[in-house]
Amino acid sequence: MINCNFSKLLYETHQIRKSGVRNLADSDFDHIETIWLGIYGLGKFETYFFLYSECRDFEHFIDWVTQLKGQDFVNRADEQFKKWQNLERGSETTEILPSNVLSAEQVKFWEENGYLRIPKVVDGAHCDAVKHKICRYLNLHLEFPETWYVPHPDWQGIMLQLYQNEEMEVIRQDPHIFDIFAALYKSTKIIPNTEKLGYNPPETQGWAFRHGNLHWDLDLSHPVTPHIQALVYLDDVPIERGPLHLVPGFNNKFKDWIRDFSSLDRAHEYMRITERSVPVPGEKGDLILWQNTIPHAAGKNQSDLPRFVQYISFTKI
Repeated sequence: MINCNFSKLLYETHQIRKSGVRNLADSDFDHIETIWLGIYGLGKFETYFFLYSECRDFEHFIDWVTQLKGQDFVNRADEQFKKWQNLERGSETTEILPSNVLSAEQVKFWEENGYLRIPKVVDGAHCDAVKHKICRYLNLHLEFPETWYVPHPDWQGIMLQLYQNEEMEVIRQDPHIFDIFAALYKSTKIIPNTEKLGYNPPETQGWAFRHGNLHWDLDLSHPVTPHIQALVYLDDVPIERGPLHLVPGFNNKFKDWIRDFSSLDRAHEYMRITERSVPVPGEKGDLILWQNTIPHAAGKNQSDLPRFVQYISFTKI
């Protein structure tokens, strides 16, 4: 990995940005960085946190990645990234897309509404394994509600900044999930991103839910390109347990609608006044996908149990 030119470029770019200067990196830098992070199995948040808070120099960065992932994994990632750079990037090859993954009705619903719930995609045992991992990591016990709200530095809002464990990787590498994303992207040249988890306990007098505002995860300073976001319900999520909320069909008017706004903040303010969302409840193992131009938010948990999710996304390479 030390011989990988992009690793050095990534480190140097963020050192410049750390100093407060927004350097003029290659226009493809952000996209290549996303692919690099995906191939090396690194979460963006955990990588940025290390680079901006702890990293002493380039060698320290290399050591951190190697210790986190293991030398054998890094060696394989080196070869995969070099292969993408030298041979596959931009190459024209015939792709064989997975067949019979989505029905015609599902495809039509996706195109018209911008989201899709696919039941029972992930095996229940795999969901349980990740849920139990969350419980152990946060030291919470489902039979004792007083343990559900103990602060943890990696539990931020309803997001749990945890990325590196075998239980999560099983779901990331699930072949059915890959086929669904490949069908929607119309390409098998995709890799899973290393995404985080979600933990949303019931609202109480001592713990208020403050993260239910509809929003987009977009940067309007860059062209908005198609991207699919998703999550897996790791447990049943009925209507009262804070399911995902979103605005159906907004994907079909976003391009014209957003032109009137110079900032995402102003767009958010107006959208929250004019648009109405619908909840998307589901069961353990359901995969919920939505286009990045769909306003979305978590719902308030008014049940008697926490909500557990794993976020999923892929990047086209």
